[in-house]
Order: sequence, then C-alpha cells, then structure tokens
Amino acid sequence: MTHNNRGRLAVALGGNWRLYTNSAPAGCTMLGTITRGETETGALVQTEAGIYSMVNARVFRSLDQRKVDAALSEARATHGGPGRGQGLKAADGATGLKRTNITLDDDSKAILRAFGGGDLSLGIRRAAAHLKSSGAL
Repeated sequence: MTHNNRGRLAVALGGNWRLYTNSAPAGCTMLGTITRGETETGALVQTEAGIYSMVNARVFRSLDQRKVDAALSEARATHGGPGRGQGLKAADGATGLKRTNITLDDDSKAILRAFGGGDLSLGIRRAAAHLKSSGAL
C-alpha cells in the first residue's frame, strides 16, 4: 500500500507552535508548525546550528533537511515569513497599507470582490482609484 503524502512535509510559517510545546527550547527559533505526511504535526524549530526539527512536548524529531527547505520555500511563496508585517504582499504592489475595519452589505462586498479579481481590498482600492480618476470626487 502506498501513501501519496507519506514523506511530504507541509509548513505553516507563524503557525501556532504552542499547541505542540509550551515553550521555545533554549537556543531555538520557533518558525511555526510542520506536518509530516497526513497525521503527524508538531512545532517547527531551527537550532542555532541551522538544523530544522519537529518538536512535540519537548521531544525533538529529526527531519529531512532538504524536504524542510523545499517546504519552507513553498510556504514562503504564499506567505512572507514568520513575524509581524511579513504576510502576503498586495496584488497591485500597493505600499503603506494599514488594516481597516469596514462594514459592507453582501451585494457591495460581492461587487468589490469581483472588481478586485477575488481580492476585496484590491477591489476597494481599484474603486477608489476609479472614482478619483473620473473626477467624481
């Protein structure tokens, strides 16, 4: 019997590693969570020597370093990295963005999301730019 994901590693940068260990081991950087196969998940740590390991309840498990590097590259392609302000970049390259809570009805939300190609924030920025360029405001 073969398992397609038996040796596959999936990384969630910035994931809730505290579910798997209460504190960061001495000399280690907590990167997030890592899943091996389909069922084995733990905290992803990097030692001072640069070695990646999975930690569950303060028990270290060795990982194939090449597979971890590949999983990290894949995770960074969709997420900027662990830490504040390193999330996904704006699709339109906008900078200086700040999180803002807004209230929209479902129809307006659907229209703006469609205008942004599935990205609500991009749709709002595009609508604002369109209003500005048309001289409506």
